[in-house]
Amino acid sequence: MARLKDNRHAETKLWHVAILRIFFGYYFFQDGLGKLTGGFTGPGVLEKWLTTKADAAFDWYKPFLTGVLIPHHQLVAGLITWGMILAGLTLLCGLLTRPAALVGIFMTLNFYLAKGGGSPATTSDQAFMAGLLVVFLARAGRAYGLDGWLARRYPGSPLW
Repeated sequence: MARLKDNRHAETKLWHVAILRIFFGYYFFQDGLGKLTGGFTGPGVLEKWLTTKADAAFDWYKPFLTGVLIPHHQLVAGLITWGMILAGLTLLCGLLTRPAALVGIFMTLNFYLAKGGGSPATTSDQAFMAGLLVVFLARAGRAYGLDGWLARRYPGSPLW
């Protein structure tokens, strides 16, 4: 059972949510390392992928895709790669889990919007966003993570 300090400061004992957090952390960390060592940040790699997805993207997302992401593909590739690595590490350690889950939701949402939805490839994006939302709402870093220690030391922060 969770011992309630007040509505915002529950001491989480949800070990199954910690497993979900660790799964997402491992996935993001491994995928980010794969992008770093696999040439994803190389010249034109992300640009080619985004260009092939541009036709299937949601109509309201296409101007952002073609006007911002594709012209700045090198910067975006680095942000995706390092965002995945850092979000993965923080989720694995249970440190700043809530901001890391929001970063994961944001990245996955952009992948989903670029793909246009409606395909089997976007089903995993939807599942990832839902799972990361559970990690965020349950404050999963408090169970077997460093956020539990931080929450006891600094109880007023919404970050953990």
